[in-house]
Amino acid sequence: MADLTSLMPHRLGRDSRENAERAHVRGEGNALYDPLYLEDFHEDMDIDDDPMEDLFNTDFASERELLGLWYPELSREIDSEGESNVVCELCGVTTNQFNKHMRSNHPGCGGSCGQRGYRSNGCYVDGWFGGACGSGNPYYLMCYDCREKYLGKCTQKKVAFDFSNSPDGGIDDDLDIEALESELKLTGMESFELIMTKLGLTERKTIPCPVQFKETDPLGANSTVVRAVGDKTNMPISVVGARPRESASCLRMSLGEQVALLTNRHDRALALHKTTAAAQVLLARSMVMRALSLLSISGSACNLSEGLESLGLADIRLVVRLMCLAAAGRAEISGPSDGVLSTSNTELNASNSGRNTCTASLSYLSSAIGSLAANSPQASRLLIQLCTQDLMLAACGMNSSVTDTKKPVQNRETESSCGSDQKALSSPNFAVTQALVALLANSGKGASFPQVNLLSMHRELSCPNLAVSDGTDPSTSIPGINYGPLHLANALAACCLSAKLPSTHREWASQQLVRMLAGQARDNLTTRETDADITGDLPKCPSTKLEAHQNRVVSSKWSPKKNIVATSGFDGTIRLWSLTAKMQPILQQTCVFNKSEEYYRYSPDDYDGHLLANITWNATGKLIAGSMDNLINVWAVAGGRGHLDVQQQMVTAMTWPQHRAVFEGRAGTTMDLLLIGRIDGSVAVMEVIDTTTFNRVELDHCSRKGVSVTRMAWYDEDHQFAIGYGDGMVQFCSRHPYEPGLLQSSHAHENAISYMQWDPTGNLLATCADEKLVKLWTKMGESWSPAYCLAHSSPAGTMDWCTALGKGDQPLLLLATGCENGVACVWTIPQPGTSAKLPITLYSYNQYSIEHTNVDVDHHLRDEAFTTQKCTPRGNRRCGVFEKDQACKCVMTVKGHSTKINCIALNPNGMVLATGCSRGLVNLWSLQNGSVCQTVSGNGPVQEMTWAGETALVSCFGRSKDVNVLYYSSDWFNRNKVLITARAALKSHGIVGLHQAPCLKAFLEKLPIILQEQYTHEKIHVLCGDQLVHSAFLQCLASLALGLNLDEVLCVTPHAPHHRPGPNDMISVPEWGWLASFCTAVKSADALLHRTPFPNTFKVPNTEPVNEDDPLQPHDNTVWALSVDEQIMSWATQKPEDWQLGGKCEVYLWGGGRHGQLAETGRGVSTAVLTPSFSNAQQVICGQNCTFVIHPNGTVSACGEGSYGRLGQGNSDDLHTLTTVSALQGFVVTQLVTSCGSDGHSMALTESGEVFSWGDGDYGKLGHGNSDRQRRPRQIEALQGEEVVQMACGFKHSACVTSDGKLFTFGNGDYGRLGHGNTSNKKIPERMLTLEGQAVGQVACGLNHTLAVSADGQTVWAFGDGDYGKLGLGNSTAKSSPQRVDALCGIGIKKVCCGTQFSVAVTKDGKVFTFGQDRLTGIPEGRGRPTNKPQQVPGLAGYFIEDIAVGSEHTLALGSNGDVFAWGSNGDGQLGLGHTNSVREPALVTGLQGKNVRQISAGRTHSAAWTAPPPPKRQPGTPAPLQLGHPETIPPQYTALKDCSVESVRARLRLLHHFSDLIYSSWRLLNLTPHQINIGRHTGGIGGLVEGQLRPLLAPRVYTLPLVRSLGRTMVQGKNYGPQITVKRIATRGRKCKPIYTQIAKQVVKLKPADLRLPARAWKVKLVGEGADDAGGVFDDTITEMCQELETGIVPLLIPTPNSSSDAGQNRDRFIFKPSSNTEEQLSMFKFLGILFGVAIRTKKPLDLHLAPMVWKQLCGMPLNSDDLEEVDLLFMQSLRGIKDIDRSGVSEDTFHEVIPLETFECQSADGEFVPVVPGGRSLPLTFHNRKEYVERALNYRLHEMDYQVAAVREGMSWIVPVPLLSLLTMQHLEQMVCGLPNISISVLKKVVRYREIDENHHLVQWLWQTLEEFTNDERILFMRFVSGRSRLPANVADISQRFQIMKVDRALDGLPTAQTCFFQLRIPPYTSQHMMVDKLRYAINNCRSIDMDNYMLSRNTDTGDASDNEF
Repeated sequence: MADLTSLMPHRLGRDSRENAERAHVRGEGNALYDPLYLEDFHEDMDIDDDPMEDLFNTDFASERELLGLWYPELSREIDSEGESNVVCELCGVTTNQFNKHMRSNHPGCGGSCGQRGYRSNGCYVDGWFGGACGSGNPYYLMCYDCREKYLGKCTQKKVAFDFSNSPDGGIDDDLDIEALESELKLTGMESFELIMTKLGLTERKTIPCPVQFKETDPLGANSTVVRAVGDKTNMPISVVGARPRESASCLRMSLGEQVALLTNRHDRALALHKTTAAAQVLLARSMVMRALSLLSISGSACNLSEGLESLGLADIRLVVRLMCLAAAGRAEISGPSDGVLSTSNTELNASNSGRNTCTASLSYLSSAIGSLAANSPQASRLLIQLCTQDLMLAACGMNSSVTDTKKPVQNRETESSCGSDQKALSSPNFAVTQALVALLANSGKGASFPQVNLLSMHRELSCPNLAVSDGTDPSTSIPGINYGPLHLANALAACCLSAKLPSTHREWASQQLVRMLAGQARDNLTTRETDADITGDLPKCPSTKLEAHQNRVVSSKWSPKKNIVATSGFDGTIRLWSLTAKMQPILQQTCVFNKSEEYYRYSPDDYDGHLLANITWNATGKLIAGSMDNLINVWAVAGGRGHLDVQQQMVTAMTWPQHRAVFEGRAGTTMDLLLIGRIDGSVAVMEVIDTTTFNRVELDHCSRKGVSVTRMAWYDEDHQFAIGYGDGMVQFCSRHPYEPGLLQSSHAHENAISYMQWDPTGNLLATCADEKLVKLWTKMGESWSPAYCLAHSSPAGTMDWCTALGKGDQPLLLLATGCENGVACVWTIPQPGTSAKLPITLYSYNQYSIEHTNVDVDHHLRDEAFTTQKCTPRGNRRCGVFEKDQACKCVMTVKGHSTKINCIALNPNGMVLATGCSRGLVNLWSLQNGSVCQTVSGNGPVQEMTWAGETALVSCFGRSKDVNVLYYSSDWFNRNKVLITARAALKSHGIVGLHQAPCLKAFLEKLPIILQEQYTHEKIHVLCGDQLVHSAFLQCLASLALGLNLDEVLCVTPHAPHHRPGPNDMISVPEWGWLASFCTAVKSADALLHRTPFPNTFKVPNTEPVNEDDPLQPHDNTVWALSVDEQIMSWATQKPEDWQLGGKCEVYLWGGGRHGQLAETGRGVSTAVLTPSFSNAQQVICGQNCTFVIHPNGTVSACGEGSYGRLGQGNSDDLHTLTTVSALQGFVVTQLVTSCGSDGHSMALTESGEVFSWGDGDYGKLGHGNSDRQRRPRQIEALQGEEVVQMACGFKHSACVTSDGKLFTFGNGDYGRLGHGNTSNKKIPERMLTLEGQAVGQVACGLNHTLAVSADGQTVWAFGDGDYGKLGLGNSTAKSSPQRVDALCGIGIKKVCCGTQFSVAVTKDGKVFTFGQDRLTGIPEGRGRPTNKPQQVPGLAGYFIEDIAVGSEHTLALGSNGDVFAWGSNGDGQLGLGHTNSVREPALVTGLQGKNVRQISAGRTHSAAWTAPPPPKRQPGTPAPLQLGHPETIPPQYTALKDCSVESVRARLRLLHHFSDLIYSSWRLLNLTPHQINIGRHTGGIGGLVEGQLRPLLAPRVYTLPLVRSLGRTMVQGKNYGPQITVKRIATRGRKCKPIYTQIAKQVVKLKPADLRLPARAWKVKLVGEGADDAGGVFDDTITEMCQELETGIVPLLIPTPNSSSDAGQNRDRFIFKPSSNTEEQLSMFKFLGILFGVAIRTKKPLDLHLAPMVWKQLCGMPLNSDDLEEVDLLFMQSLRGIKDIDRSGVSEDTFHEVIPLETFECQSADGEFVPVVPGGRSLPLTFHNRKEYVERALNYRLHEMDYQVAAVREGMSWIVPVPLLSLLTMQHLEQMVCGLPNISISVLKKVVRYREIDENHHLVQWLWQTLEEFTNDERILFMRFVSGRSRLPANVADISQRFQIMKVDRALDGLPTAQTCFFQLRIPPYTSQHMMVDKLRYAINNCRSIDMDNYMLSRNTDTGDASDNEF
């Protein structure tokens, strides 16, 4: 303790007083002053003259004292005098004189203590010596009764007393100071292995557990942005724990109350002075906070830094101290705030004023700290250091304010009660850290406060040992560490990895980490540094050094035939090494160079200075040659001396043919040829017959005198070789002088040929000469010409071909080139095999912004017609090379060197590139994404590199005798690919120094595991609907993975750049499909927003070729404007019939139709009749007297019999017209099946995998676990998680098949039809274990039997009732388990169907087999064959049958030519043959001939055939393939498309739909908050969705399907209405009732949100004193009345737009939110308005409100702009423009106020009040010079004046609907969902009408429709109000849940019409004329609006008088 107290040796008087005040304010002590300075108060009772100096003393003794601000435990130890403090359990007071305290406050009774008492440490013990109660010292004796008496008083109220005699009063936290000191030294720079255990991780537990969801959130309310839209502060300040609640057993009293309890007069006087001093301190702090609040918000109106200096707060440490006090609630803003302070939008919840005040204080202090840090690097560095250290302690669980661990209490309850209060006051420490970290994280891009000067620290990161040189106090910095942004990111990464942090803090840390990296990223780097890993960020590959030679090594060559590498240098030897991946290199042979034929002893000195060069292997690897000066040696690998051959001139180049001759060995020749080039230009060839026979032949015809040979290349002996010369010439020669075309020379380059190499096919020769062009030569006809010229930004001097050939139909070759500027380029070249257009010049400048003019290619034009522009044909020649659309391209450019690249080597597999430079650096590059994998440095320049196989890189350095071997493998890359890719991405954004951030480095390495674990954890919660969206933690991690380009290495299987994946190749990694979809969606959104190319992963399925001459290519975003894309999607959405495949579908129906199943076709027809209302059908399903239609967009319609709810409409009504099944709206239904018998039930399968069932539920055949009928589709929960691909409905049972071949059955089990081996019923789907191990592909269900087919069609099983032999087993026995139908096995069954007593099967080759009841099988009578086994139908033998359909007792067969055949029962004409006689054999349906029928369906008594093609098969869980028709013309209303062709628009629409599919598949991972910040170059796309530019491009299914699904999952089941609400509309006792809106709002906002989520009535209204029963009509009527109250101003929430008041501009009839309505009660009213909006969406009953577009835009989460404001307040915007540009009108500073009447920074708000636009704006004068700032501030105020109201409405909406989905809606769509259509459409009413007791042709009905047509829209609205209680119709007709009923009643001829609003019913008397009807109807709708005519309810609704009038 001495070392701590010694830090403050002379702190007496005022300094000691300061410490006590500080401890008191932190809540760490109970006494305000300690005895050390009591004497000062006796001597001088005056208060200190300078409280500010006491409050903010700048004399910091050391770093430890500063850290005491952050760690209260340490601070208390520093200030402590070593006293032992004890908490009294009887009163909760902390004292260091326990015995004295007990005598004074808890005297005993004087009786026997009963051997009980208190020790000096406050423990009550038993078994002591006896004594009187109330006596004893140092122990205090007390009997049990007295103790209980005092404890009873304490239970009533225990006081935490602040006037004890303790100098400190804080409880001892048992803190180990020495341990704390060591912990404080934790910097995060230690190795991660040392930090890992402190983070709670082990070798077995390498990552923390997934972040948990706090609670179920099916509507995403927790992710709802309650903060106002557009508030750019977005300061994520947490003040949790800042205001700890007092314990119930320990109530803290005010200082004044405690003074009153003192009995001693002296103590009371002293305490009074203490209280006064404390009040002075708190008042001073409040004044400072008030000044800070004005300074921080005023922005540029007054300089923040200067203001802070004036306040004496220029030291950032003082502001941090004040921030700690503010977080503890000890320094707050007091007094009424300026009106504008409420617009700072720090928090919405005004009810929690304490939290608001504290949050606002932290926000203001953060602004102050930001200003100080921005102006002082020292302050910035200190701030980062403090945050980093505190984050590291928090991550390691050493910060008590973060962890939730509680210390055990010893014996005393009071210690936990009173001590917890003081402990809680330390919790804001981490809140302060969070606020400061948020400040630093936001200090980069987009920050609205001053930018912290952090970027200048980046370069210092690479110098960790530099001393602090900017004046930073060494005592406040850790030596050797120069803190920068990466250290803070490292600490945040440690928090993300910590297993000791709560989930909320880990989630916060991940958000700040992304913000930190995004803020520090620099997109446009002025100078690009090399990507080399010089600092050692990446793990090292295994390597070894070969002590190879005795002098410098210069060359290494690999022989793939022998797996041997040869090295040579200046020691006269060639060493041959055997390299294997698992063994150390072995020296296999040493070849000594022979200078003469005589034998001599080898000595390295003899070769000093002589280079053994031109090392080359022959094709077989048996011979190796080298040269020294003019001498050549050839060695045999088998051993022996080298053969010496002396040349007449110095040898400059040698090569063997890469391949032997084709006929080698067949003609008896085994000769090897060595081509030799010399310095004088002569060429020779050495013939090696065997190891002893050599023959040199001079090739005079190939020689050029006087020009040195520099390079030679020879592919094989049968072809010509190439020679490169010093003057840039390339010569193609043959060794035989008599061969035709033996010699061709070409001036290839200006400089000497530096490199020359054949491609792996031998058809292309690459040459370079230290010039910017690399040429690729090929033989065209009889001559050699350059095929391609590859242009570079710098001279290229080296290159290398990849030996791996291309793959696929259009194979490519891979070439790498190295340049003088350190850049390496990787090119893909079309592999020889097809045609080409030549020549071509390609540039790789776009990566480095090199001007084209820098490439001088003029000298190349002398021989060849080159062009440096586009690929221009010189002739389409057959050269066996190229395809025209396969031009060679630069696929990658990498820069890892600052000097010339000496050598380059491609790995044989094409996945890795090695580059070496003159400075001795070797870089390994992954060609998967262009990242550096490894950097190796050597001694001297890199001389040569070669790959020894695929796993070893051999390098030679210029000043080294050793050879470096680097072992690289795909396994090593897979282990480190994440870190490799992440480092490259960070470096590309200017973020360097990863080696100094071990935690960040470890976090990046573990990021894939964390991502996958988190996604797996959350997936089940999201899929089951417990969570609407993924957690913010996963969203941040996914965003980080995208920004770091991890999708490039995680989501796709690696392949070389020239190996294009084929159509059947698996290129995606299934487990990362979700991340791939997310990344592609974000990148595609960015491409659409910025009109840039789509990513490579954006692949539109089923693309169709577009005419190449059409300039509007679908993938070229540059030619498609955003407005054009909007109109394309608008056309597809508004007129879907134009895009239906094949145009409008022709559907033919026939058979029985008395229930309406034939729609308008009639009650029954025996021939096929075209049905126009089915023209938009994709599939038609006929069932039990009902018909279903699946439309191309996936919606479902139905008509026919509705009994048992089989139509899914929610009722049992029959429908004679197609009506949408609203419960399935939003889902894309891909398959629907329905039964053809019993009472009818159906099942539907959606695109996303859900299975719904409805209808009759007997026997549990609906799969819901009961036998209840379902009148609306309900999801079968038991099938969740199963990928269902096919379904079948029998009469009394159902079945499903999954993608993995499992078969589920459920329903009636009689006869064993379920196949489970018994006859039990199954009420939920149960897997058939009897077929376990078999892959089932299809199932069919009949009356009481089932058939199943294997996935390959080779096996058929049957089970169930066997009557008539319908199982095909040859008998009539029932089978309860599957039996093989041998007759159908092995013949390839395509489909099976089951009827009542028969079965049908069709094979893949078009044959039909039937078995069962004889009359239904289609077999001719008298054939003599039993029908209990499958027999081919002879009547169809001559036809290829594509499909079959079976009804109850009839069958249809569809031929390949479109003909339809029918047989079976025909009582209702269901065979379509024109009669009703049964047909035994197949008969052609002549009425369908020539109709191009593509699909058929059969029901119980009716059938259908239609022309739409069958939907293509799809993978489960993937979107159905888009099928688009071909519109003939473009509608004229789409003016932006007038210059587009239909084909191009169609292709573009397909592309936009694919983009919608991507967004739909990944929207739950998208961070759609208005202030999302991501890292990477693709983040703008999400901004395009948030800000609204891309929302019109989304197909409606993107948001409707999730919306409907979310609403369905959260719908209250089993209730018709919600809680009852009481409303009083009739005034009583002379008092006017409150508005209905107010009455209902006050009651609803107190309810539970889940209770309001009903499909119809969210609440039931009880009208007090009225005779109406709410069956829906009262609810609707009150909603309408509330809308009227809002717009008439009765409820002061809405006001007309300013344009309405000024009678100018647009939206004069619209309303906006009232900005001044911002009290707690009014915001609660706005919240209720949001609830109303949500109820309108959920119940699909729109509100009659007319809100301005800007309101809907804000509700959608889109920020406003000046154009939006101008739409509602034209004059205000005009005045702002006038003020801003007033100088253009000749107004000067002198005449400014003569023209502008404004004197100060005030403006008129939307509701007409003058308000200051900045805090204190009324005191800030408006001048000519600051007018532009005024305009900016005024505009900003007006754009955000409704933020609170909007946020309150969104909060209310989040109770009812998924508000996060609003971020995908356009404002127009949201308005339609909430308010419907403003005009009442009579045609819509006709579509939903139902006539009761009257016919549609009745004259009353005709008169009614004619009358409504003649009504004005206002009258129609009144009519709607009269009949339904509502005044609007939904935008979608299918959303009208009730049918409009018209019925005739027997009343007086002149009576008024009546209505039942609850049932949407109009009752019409028998009027005699239309005129009378019009008069009566008009009177009724204008004067009979009340719905209180149901007098039978009057007694129930009588006002009992119990409630106060104030409630109404």
